[in-house]
Amino acid sequence: AALSVVARNALIWGDLPVAQQAMRKLAFFMEHVPFPEQGKEYARITRELAEQVREAGDLEEACMGFARLSYACGQCHHALDRGPPIQLEPTPEGEDLRMHMRRHYWAVERMWEALLSDSPTDFQAAAGMLAESPLHGPRAPDRESHLGATRLGYEVHDLAFAAAVEGKAQEDEYIPKPGEPIEGKPTTRGQAEIFGRLLSVCNQCHTLVDVRPDLTPTKRMGETP
Repeated sequence: AALSVVARNALIWGDLPVAQQAMRKLAFFMEHVPFPEQGKEYARITRELAEQVREAGDLEEACMGFARLSYACGQCHHALDRGPPIQLEPTPEGEDLRMHMRRHYWAVERMWEALLSDSPTDFQAAAGMLAESPLHGPRAPDRESHLGATRLGYEVHDLAFAAAVEGKAQEDEYIPKPGEPIEGKPTTRGQAEIFGRLLSVCNQCHTLVDVRPDLTPTKRMGETP
């Protein structure tokens, strides 16, 4: 789990080499650690997906590969009735931009954990929190200091809203309103795709505004950086 956290945070920052180094180590681990018989096929799939992230040509490809890897981990955890312990931190409070960003990361963490535990309901709940935390905080959304940041902010919230409502999103797909009937139930497979796109938008925005957010627990929960 620790290597996956390193890779996830590196992708949020936009640090492809660090993410790929973590995936190289994970693939090595998956190849050399014995798994129970019923988990061997999952281990093979997970190792192949980790290799895909390690060999990705750019951040977007790596983000999508990491999301599919997270989905595969959740399927294995579900099948074996195992998984990493999940310790929920309280939701960060506050109305300024910094605290809105911390709620963003809190929600992304919860979405990732939902993939690892194969829980579409938890994924939707976390996506709802993300959709309710605008990047601009109390400012007007079009008052931005970096060209393109507003567009990326809207993209994050469009993806989060789609995930909260139906758990999936595709290019140019109609997104139903809350309470509107939809066909089928959300699945973690579809949610993994939207999670990968979210990671990609996150690193695009951080690169654009030249920000490397501190993702350590103490800093996230509101202490002064």
